[in-house]
Amino acid sequence: MSTVTSMPPEAKRRLANLARFWNERLAAAESDAALAQVCFDRARAAARRAQKHGANPKAMHELAELLAAWAERQERAEIRRHGA
Repeated sequence: MSTVTSMPPEAKRRLANLARFWNERLAAAESDAALAQVCFDRARAAARRAQKHGANPKAMHELAELLAAWAERQERAEIRRHGA
């Protein structure tokens, strides 16, 4: 398995730039809703890059499946809490 230390310098720099970009936005989030929006934007951007560069043509679909499964778990839990 590849690690950050075995990456070419340019890849390390790109990864560091991405981390800095998103970490700044995460730190600036002033509410849970804002934090969730930043995380969603990050996931969507990663999926778009994966599709654009051919690394994972199904990335956006996979992200959608993850979000749908999470939402369904939350909805089921809400229904159980309300005894319906």
